[in-house]
Amino acid sequence: MTRKKKPGDLSSSDKAVWQEVAKSVTPLGNRPETPPPPKAVRVSNVRYDRLPSEWLTGSSAQPEARIDRKTRRNITKGRQEFDRSVDLHGMTQDHALNTLKSVIEGCIRRGDKILLVVTGKGGKRYSQLAAETPVAYRTRNEFEQHGGVLKRMVPLWLSGPDLKAFVHSYGPAAQEHGGDGALYVVLRRKAPGHKQSR
Repeated sequence: MTRKKKPGDLSSSDKAVWQEVAKSVTPLGNRPETPPPPKAVRVSNVRYDRLPSEWLTGSSAQPEARIDRKTRRNITKGRQEFDRSVDLHGMTQDHALNTLKSVIEGCIRRGDKILLVVTGKGGKRYSQLAAETPVAYRTRNEFEQHGGVLKRMVPLWLSGPDLKAFVHSYGPAAQEHGGDGALYVVLRRKAPGHKQSR
């Protein structure tokens, strides 16, 4: 009766090959033993800082689609730094919106004042305006040029219901900070409804 082969058993030819390989190996010598990995720390009762409810309820003013001249000049001259920046390049719209929401809420919790949002300029895309003219005969003027999707969407999101409570104003960044492919976002200091929400 032959013994049933177990999954880990080697055949005689495999054993011969292994013995030849084992002869060619040189021991490493006296090496210190690898220290055991640190014990895993169990995390429980994690507390996530939530924004006070007054940020999320009630009405808030529409953010201004331009930054006041003094603030913009201070940022571009380097007298005032932006507190955080977020780069949304290459993200889908859903991912970019969720990232922007979490970054802005984090900025509000920390008390940050200015955020740089990099959207990218996007590739040139054209939509057809003159549908009645055959394609072969259309000129460049009969197409409307569009920039990147995120470049168009981020201002809409900043003024939308999810983010307008946090945003005082926003506007295009200086050339050294991304130019047309980036925005400065000035955040509110206090929840909407306070006399000074900037």
